[in-house]
Order: sequence, then structure tokens, then C-alpha cells
Amino acid sequence: MDQPVTRRTPPSTTSTLARWRFNVRLYWRLIFLQLRLYVEYRGDFWIGILGAVLTQGFSFVFITAIFSRIPEVGGWKLWEIALLYGFTLMAYGAREVLCDGAWMLRRVIHFGDFDRVLVRPVSVALQTATLTSSIHGVGNFLLGLVIFIMASSRAGVDWTFGKVLWVVVTSICGLIIVSCVAFLSNMIGFWEPGTSSAFPFLISNMIDLTKFPLEIYGWIFRIGLTTVLPFAFVNYYPTLILLEKDSPVHWMGYLTPLVAVAMVAITSQFWHRGLDRYQGVGH
Repeated sequence: MDQPVTRRTPPSTTSTLARWRFNVRLYWRLIFLQLRLYVEYRGDFWIGILGAVLTQGFSFVFITAIFSRIPEVGGWKLWEIALLYGFTLMAYGAREVLCDGAWMLRRVIHFGDFDRVLVRPVSVALQTATLTSSIHGVGNFLLGLVIFIMASSRAGVDWTFGKVLWVVVTSICGLIIVSCVAFLSNMIGFWEPGTSSAFPFLISNMIDLTKFPLEIYGWIFRIGLTTVLPFAFVNYYPTLILLEKDSPVHWMGYLTPLVAVAMVAITSQFWHRGLDRYQGVGH
């Protein structure tokens, strides 16, 4: 993966647009190279996808078993909750494919490989995001998409062009939010060099709480999943608008793009602070 990074240099022009084009092309090239490594081993490729589908699929089967006894939870029926589940899996799966390198950050800092990333004439954040790509993400995304399509037809979603556009926009925003959270949680490596911290996994697993409506939680969890870890904007608030739910917080769904922008700004600030703090190997 080092070859395309070290032999290519950014455009000499000061044009911001030119730099963005260069970074976008390089980003997709690096992601493609990571995925191609999995495709070369066909057995591992399909086992990885199947493993992800079975893991998340069994969880969804468990939810359906619960609803065979309980008609609704917090005013939400089975296929309405399935929409939440599908939204979550699509965002999480896309993050695993497109930004799983954030989970390598603590490792490369601990073992000194981050020095090599810093000296390359390419965005450090871009290199970090593409350090690896998880094939499990493909399975999670596809399963989430299938569940979402099935749920939307059974939950009575009245599809219009506006709602299709809404799903596309909020899905992208969800990807941005979970990617930012992955970066932020793993930036602990700048302050606590080591590979055994459980903090990133604790933060990441909090997204499982949003597979169910916020109505079933107390106000502390509702506020936390809206402000501190805004996972609720990945699926809950967008789904309120999609289903046209009669809820006093229905309007918050329209804040989803703003939350995604805010998360990028916050992540950028902490990222630069982490880079300033980093002293390299031997310090």
C-alpha cells in the first residue's frame, strides 16, 4: 500500500479544488487496494461477508422473536424498529469499509509506524482512514440495506422523491457521524499510548442502543445519544421523519446534516491537537 502513497505527490497548484480532487482520487485508490487484497483470497472474502451477515442476522432474528410476544415497544412496531436496525447497519458497515483505518491509529502510534505516515506528502487523516478496510463491513451494509428495504415496505413508508433523497442524505450523514466517533475514540492513543484500551470499544458499542427507539430509555441516555454521542442522528431522528411519526422531537431529524458538519469540525480540532501532542518514537 506504500507504493501509491510515496510515489505520488499532491498538485503544485494552490487551488483548493485541485487538492480535493487529488485527495478523493487517492482515497478511493487506497480503499480499492485494501479491498482487492480480500478479493484475492476468495474463501476468506466470502467467509468474512457471511460471518457478518450471520452475526447481525441472528440479532435481528432475536428481535423478531421478542415481537412475536410483544406487539410494540415504546409505540414502535417490529418493522418500524427494523428501519432503525437497517439504518444502523448501513452506516456501520459503510464505516467499516471506508474508514476502518481509524481503528489502527492506536497501533501505529504505539509501534512507531505513525512517523512514517507523517513524513509522506499526503493528508495524514486520509492515510489513517485508509490504513485498512474491513470486509465484514460489506456484509453488514448489504444486510442493513436488505432489512431497510423490507422494513420500509412493511412499515408503510409513503415513498416520494423527497423521502428517497432524505434517506440518501441522512445515510451519508450517518456514515460521517460514526466515522468521526471512531476517530475521536481512537485518538486516545495520542494521550495514552497503548493498544489495549477498552475505551474505543465501549464508545463504539454504544451505537447498539440506537437499534431500539429512544422512548424506551431514560432521559440521561436520550440526552447522551443526542448530544455527547449523537448516534441517534444516525437512525432514530431520520426515521421519525421518514415514518412521519407524531413526536415532540420530530423536528430534530432536520438537524442531522448540521450534526454531521459539527462532528467533522470537532474531530478536526481534536485531530490537530493530537498531532501537536505527538512526539514520535523514543520520546
